[in-house]
Formats: sequence, C-alpha cells, structure tokens
Amino acid sequence: MARTLLGTRIREARRAKRLTQKDLARIAGISASYLNLIEHNRRGIAGKTLLSLANALEIDQSLLSEGSDRALVDRVKKAALSASHLKPETERTEEFTARYPGFARLVARLQDQQEQQQENFAALADQMHNDPFFAESIHLMLSNITAIHSTADILASMPDIPRDQSQRFLQNLLSESARLSETASDVLDHFEPSSDAQVASPDNAPFDTLLEQHHFYLEPLEQGRESVAEMVEKLAVPAALQIQTKASLQSYVDMATTLPIQPFLETAQAHHFDALSIASDMGVALPLVMFRLAHMPQAPDMPRFGLLQCDGSGAVLYRKQLPVFALPRFGGACPLWPIYRSASQPTQPIAAFIDLPSGERLFTLSYSYPTEVAQIGMPAQSESIMLFTADYALIDGLKSLPQLSVGMQCAVCPRQKCSARRSAYLLDK
Repeated sequence: MARTLLGTRIREARRAKRLTQKDLARIAGISASYLNLIEHNRRGIAGKTLLSLANALEIDQSLLSEGSDRALVDRVKKAALSASHLKPETERTEEFTARYPGFARLVARLQDQQEQQQENFAALADQMHNDPFFAESIHLMLSNITAIHSTADILASMPDIPRDQSQRFLQNLLSESARLSETASDVLDHFEPSSDAQVASPDNAPFDTLLEQHHFYLEPLEQGRESVAEMVEKLAVPAALQIQTKASLQSYVDMATTLPIQPFLETAQAHHFDALSIASDMGVALPLVMFRLAHMPQAPDMPRFGLLQCDGSGAVLYRKQLPVFALPRFGGACPLWPIYRSASQPTQPIAAFIDLPSGERLFTLSYSYPTEVAQIGMPAQSESIMLFTADYALIDGLKSLPQLSVGMQCAVCPRQKCSARRSAYLLDK
C-alpha cells in the first residue's frame, strides 16, 4: 500500500533538500533515532509529528500523507505487467513510484501512449473492415489495376499492333492511371485528415493541463482577474486547439458565474457537502452542483471530490482523478462502477460506496441525464456523471448505502471470481 512508504517519501524528500537525519530531526524537534525508524518504515506517524516534518522539509503535508498517486502506481504496474517477459519487480512498484516520481510518470506516459496507439490501430482496422467508402474505393482501385494490367499485357505481347489501336490502348492506360491516382488520394484524405482537423488527446489538451496545474480551481477566472481570451493567449494555445480550449474555459466561467464560489461554499458547508441537498436549496441542476463540488479550492475541512463524465457509449468526456482512484482516458474501466449502472435509470441519483482492491473505500454519487428531447418510440441520448470522494466522513447522511466491490480494469484487477470480468488478470499465470 502507498501509505506504508511514508518513511521512504520522507527520506527521499530529506535527501532532495540535502539534509542529514540529524539536521532534519533537529529542525522537526524529534530525535535522530526516531527519525531513522520512521524513514525505514518501522514507525507510523501522523498529526503533529507529520506536520513538523512537512514544515521542516518545506512541503505540503498532503504530499507525504497521501503517498504516491494511486492512479500513477496502477499505470506503472500495468506497464510492468505488459512486459512480464522482462521480469520487472512488480512487487516494488509503489516503492519505485515513491522514490522516483519523475521516472514513474515517464513510464506511465509511455504506457498510456502505447495503449492509445493500440486503440487507434484497432479503430483503424475496424474502420477499414467495415467502412463502405473504403471497400468501394478498394474495389475501384482493383478494377483500375486490372484494366491497366490487361492493357499493358496487350501492348507488350503485340509489338505490331496498328498505330490507331495502340493510341487507344495508351489513352486507356492514361485514364485508368489517373482514376487510380485520384482514388488513392481520396483514400489517403479519408484516413489522414489535415493537421487543422486533428484534435488533441486528453493526455495533452491545454485545458486539462491547466486544470491539473491549478488543482482544478482556476482562481483568475473565478475572481475575474483574467478573461477567457487572455488566458488562452497566456497559454499560447495552438491555433487548431483554440476553439476547443475557449469553449472549455467558457464552460468553467459559466459554472463559476452561476454558482459563485463563496455563496456556494457557505451553502455546501451548511448541507455537509450533500450534492442533492445543495441542488435542492440553490434550485440548480444536480450535474452542475456535482461539477462545482469537483472544482473548489482545497481545504482541510472540505472533502476532495473527483469526477467522471461519459457519453452513452462509455467514452470519457471529462475526468478529474483522485490519488487513490484511477480513471480511464479512453474507456474500458470496470463495468461495475455506478456511473455505468446509472444509464439504466435516467434522472435517478444513485449513491453507493465502492470498495477497491487496494482496500480504499469511496463514496460515489452517479446521475444519468438526457442531452436531447426524446422522440416517440426512441429514447433520448444521454450522458452520465459520477462524483466521488474518499473523505466521506465529512458528508452527512451516508448510512445504509449499497457497498460494491469493484476494480479498475480487468487486466489489473485481482478479483478473480467477478461476473463482469472481460479479460484475464495479467498476474494470473
């Protein structure tokens, strides 16, 4: 577990500051022998001692107490398991992530890129197999090639062919070659759009990066110190991504305008961060309250919320992770998550606890809502959203909720007897 490496993180932070154990112990007001036990994970600490060490190291206490990002650990472990023939020390994944977070992020990023490429190849293969345009184009190209081959064979095998017939055959070669070239160009344009049509992946979208850097609370926009245009200019967003980035930032501004942070915090605290009660009191839609709860300034007396939004196919539209809970980038998460179950009960809030294989428990609130008006005989398209937190002790009224044993993804989930399993566990040899 990540928490067991608290001492390791303290030791690495001390070394980064170029402090000896004796120096750090003196600054923190504890004995050097006690610090030695802590750094070797032989003594657990919390409260005043942990705060003293964090202050002495000049880092946020949460960076020590929360440990390695659970999502990052899972991504690194998945990378290791996918290359099991190299025999990586998977049992030391969390220690590696805690000691070398930069290298861990690099490994995780490469794993994400590999998965994205595999999905792109799979999508391309599926498109090539089922795309009527591609099938018709290949048929035309084969017809052109057959015609060219037949004509060339006639010209090659009949050296004394009359000149007028030879000219007709050469004209056929020219026209068939032109059609072949045009069809090939159409196929290339179909599968490889211009750079202006490319869309940034969620891994490097400027808006997502900006949110992560500011802990999902954009104070300049909240306080009106910067406009959307100024922020886009400051970010130096590429021209191809400016429309998308401006739209995302404007959505954030609309949320902050509808639910200004100070009045919202007062109402949220009065209702003990119960999203349903907040929405009822303020007279706003539940999804908006859920988004606002996930975009608040961090404080010790407030729960930290994560958020996942997906469309009817399960594709991820928006995500905010928590260190203990990894979220998919491109879908393929555990089908037992309440967000996927909520799609069968539109407009019905679903509250439940989920228990992860790592031992973490989170409170979740899921809600599915229509995005268009339903037609006779045809249900409306819908999206689903799930708010979640590990700080459920700060929320009232959570007794007698369903408790679901879930995983992250089948490949890294050790729950062998799961009825929803789609693929084998990578460690199951």
